[in-house]
Amino acid sequence: MNAKATRLTTVLVLFFGSLAGCSNPSLIISAASNSVPDSSPVSEQYFGMHVGFVDPGTPWPAVPFGTWRLWDANVAWKDVEPAQGEWNFSRLDTLVGLAQQHKVDVILPLALTPQWASERPNEPSAYTPGAAAPPADIHDWIAYVQAVATRYKGRIAYYEMWNEMNCTAMWTGNAAEIVSLQQTAYTAIKSIDPNAQFISANLTTSNGIPLMEQLLNLGYANSADIIGYHFYVSPSQPEAIATLFSQVSTLLNAHGVKKPIWNTETGWMLPSTFASEDEAAAIAVRALLVGRSSGIERFLWYEWDNHCCVSLFMTEADNATPTRAALAYANLQRWLVGNVLGACAADGNDTWLCSLQFQDGRHGLILWNPKGNATVNPELSWTPTEVEDMYGNCAPVHGAQVIAGQDPVLLRE
Repeated sequence: MNAKATRLTTVLVLFFGSLAGCSNPSLIISAASNSVPDSSPVSEQYFGMHVGFVDPGTPWPAVPFGTWRLWDANVAWKDVEPAQGEWNFSRLDTLVGLAQQHKVDVILPLALTPQWASERPNEPSAYTPGAAAPPADIHDWIAYVQAVATRYKGRIAYYEMWNEMNCTAMWTGNAAEIVSLQQTAYTAIKSIDPNAQFISANLTTSNGIPLMEQLLNLGYANSADIIGYHFYVSPSQPEAIATLFSQVSTLLNAHGVKKPIWNTETGWMLPSTFASEDEAAAIAVRALLVGRSSGIERFLWYEWDNHCCVSLFMTEADNATPTRAALAYANLQRWLVGNVLGACAADGNDTWLCSLQFQDGRHGLILWNPKGNATVNPELSWTPTEVEDMYGNCAPVHGAQVIAGQDPVLLRE
């Protein structure tokens, strides 16, 4: 047995016996769950990624993903139109070509006003001066949106309105101004490329909820096909995503909005730090599991090749070698893609359990405890024969109980 498999059996201390004839696990965990999981099979597109430096420098990621959001990729408005009417699409052409080559969907955020077009050209921002302010002339905005939609018709499937507009480093206009820009962008794109989908102006963390209510009162959901939100909960544990999603979905429901919700950006930032690579990997896996079971339809991880602004890394310093978090991200796709993830919820000891239905009809159960080792006695209508850790190492199951730890494991029929 290799070292990883030894860790699986000795650290997690899993012991199972024949538990046939008991109730279905979904009946046990649903009472503790407020989530409404998607009953359709998980697609590869659920697993999204930000890759900022793929041209030049970063090799194409070594793990699969289905959706690529082009943020912090130097292809915002300020990059493609550095002077009025002077276009530079060379980098965006390259990235869209790579997306087509690797068969991944593209999300292009429409954001960051060029200094020449800015209402406040000398105002500081997280990027260049004036980038967070609205354009002085909305016709400049419309010309930009039309140019992009025309050039990439049929090649960019998703456009997104701005980025984290509840952060003043990103947006210094007001709610009415962002809604006006979104409405004009939506109309322009639909007139040029009716098949393209539009993602609403996104907000981030629980601090975005009050502004989201203002946007809903102004009708921003009417000019979007998809509701975007950044479900950042760092430095909290990833299970907090379920609470934040509940707040967002409750607010949308109160306004009669029934549209897909996408998490178009989430990662872990300082002050979050991790005692080991395995702890970081467990955070990533748990975030993706809780997000999907809550009702998030796509989850865009930030970021594959970022070493300045995040604390949970997907690559080593070479921006190419996958970390253990990236390996776990890839293995989670082997667990989920093509299969149906049911509700995820915590029992009385804070052990989280997620039911899984494989496409061949077999059952699975994913479980972990954020606080550390806890004894679990799951009641199952099927007999588990194998347990698999986050990295794909498998071992047979024996005994009559399980001690679940912080690292999610999969029990398979």
